[in-house]
Amino acid sequence: MPARSELHIIAPGLCGPLAEIQSIKNHVELGKWVRSLSAAKIVSSQKSTNEVLAAIFGLNIEADFPAAAFTLLANDLYHEAKYYMYADPVHLQADMDRAVLTSAEDLNVTEFEAVSLCESLNQHFKQDGHSFLLIDNNQWIVQSNDKMQMTTTSLTEAIGRNVNFILPEGKQAMRWKQILTEAQMLMFAHEVNQSRQHRSLQTINSLWFYGVGALPVVNSGLCPVNSLCGNQTMLEGLAKHVQCEYFMRPDSVEEYINYLTDLSPASVNVLHLPELEHLVNYTDVSIWTEKLLQQLTCWIYPLIDMAHKNNIKITLYPCNAKQYHFSKYDYLRFWCRGKLEQHVHSY
Repeated sequence: MPARSELHIIAPGLCGPLAEIQSIKNHVELGKWVRSLSAAKIVSSQKSTNEVLAAIFGLNIEADFPAAAFTLLANDLYHEAKYYMYADPVHLQADMDRAVLTSAEDLNVTEFEAVSLCESLNQHFKQDGHSFLLIDNNQWIVQSNDKMQMTTTSLTEAIGRNVNFILPEGKQAMRWKQILTEAQMLMFAHEVNQSRQHRSLQTINSLWFYGVGALPVVNSGLCPVNSLCGNQTMLEGLAKHVQCEYFMRPDSVEEYINYLTDLSPASVNVLHLPELEHLVNYTDVSIWTEKLLQQLTCWIYPLIDMAHKNNIKITLYPCNAKQYHFSKYDYLRFWCRGKLEQHVHSY
């Protein structure tokens, strides 16, 4: 029997966790999705996007997933002698015993603001051997001459949470917490934030450190993946590192299906759909529900139908410690109804 092609769909947030699920238990369209999930074969899996990526690509990563290094590699800015991590601009709303994070995407950071703040940070930390690189308005990377040995929490996982419990840990964590405090003081007094305050906008008053580490050693032999499709520079760097084809995610699923059908038989392909990942942090689950139905209609259902017709094996990763295996024989499990709470979880 000839080998089958495979499609691995990484869709974090597809199954929550949500603030609550009581309000969506009787949703008709969600019921259809639950039946599809119940008919699939379910096995244990990794709990985060980065862990799923490491498993699929066979990367041996013991600590942090080196997201910053992959991003710099995609931009031809990576140097082995330096150490890197993300230092994304954020707003921290602090009170007596907690500090809640708002990401740059919700702050609408302008190019002028990003450049001005990075220039000031570079002037301040230059003597310490640290420099800040502007990838775009929302993504900054700190480069250091000093080794970084820490475990961190990704920005997506930190949004909306009390960050006091998820700050960096490890050998250099205390030093970088001190650097963060210095950066916060500088940013608080900066003219960019004085201007934002006058306009009643949230200030860009802190940084979020994550994605520490050097590029991992790639296992000997060919990469197990033929193509990686996404819309993040970090993924482009990952594909470059493991030497597989990177395909920028198109606007329509039809274009991606055409791309897949032109590949050789028995190819292994990975698709990243991150749109739901940050929505699980909102207490209004209707926002998540609306986006879920859109993603199901525009991507998931058409890909499953295509895979059934072409006998392609689909593995879906909601990044909730489960993976779902779809095949053309799923219809034989029509009796597997399942319940919403078996697949969509609340925290």
